[in-house]
Amino acid sequence: MKERLIDAWRRYGAWGFLQNLWRKGWSLMGLRIERMHLWAHDLTESSQEPLPPYRELSYADFEAHRDEDLTWFTPTKMAKLARYYRVPGSRVYGCFVEGRLAAYGWISEQYLGCSKRRLEEGDGYLWDDYTHPDFRGRGWHLQLIKIREAELLRVGKRRALSVVANFNRASRRGYQRAGYTLYERYSFGRRWGNPFLTIRYGGSLKNN
Repeated sequence: MKERLIDAWRRYGAWGFLQNLWRKGWSLMGLRIERMHLWAHDLTESSQEPLPPYRELSYADFEAHRDEDLTWFTPTKMAKLARYYRVPGSRVYGCFVEGRLAAYGWISEQYLGCSKRRLEEGDGYLWDDYTHPDFRGRGWHLQLIKIREAELLRVGKRRALSVVANFNRASRRGYQRAGYTLYERYSFGRRWGNPFLTIRYGGSLKNN
């Protein structure tokens, strides 16, 4: 537990850490309230740079490497990963350093992650970014963004989207460094999984 708290503090910063504690407290009562940011970036062939070695991952890869970071690969997380493989048009790519899983990230060609919100034609989605604690601060998150952009371009996508929770400072900064701009802000609430609130602050998934 101590390791998970320290990791969250480093990942989210002081304010993000407190926000995350607040949302976890509400979740004990079956209540989920989130503030989210939708980031967007136009993809062009000319923007592609040399990429590190990477490959598509199977669920067996996660099983083989979960002991390298049990604070992340909890039983709940492993169940989520299994569910992600059932999302149509979704794949996950990873990079390895000396046999260890350094970073991974998912893409979706059809849906906004596990939601039922369908993407517009030409859009792809980046989600569930992860970098092992031993490899943070070395640019792996940025490399995983570029890798997935290349994969989206390969299948004809022209814009990449990513939703990042307001408290996740590290991911927000990573996407900003990669050239993403804030496209939409929204909040939503759920009670035992049932939606009861959605507030948008401008923008949409439609191409303007």
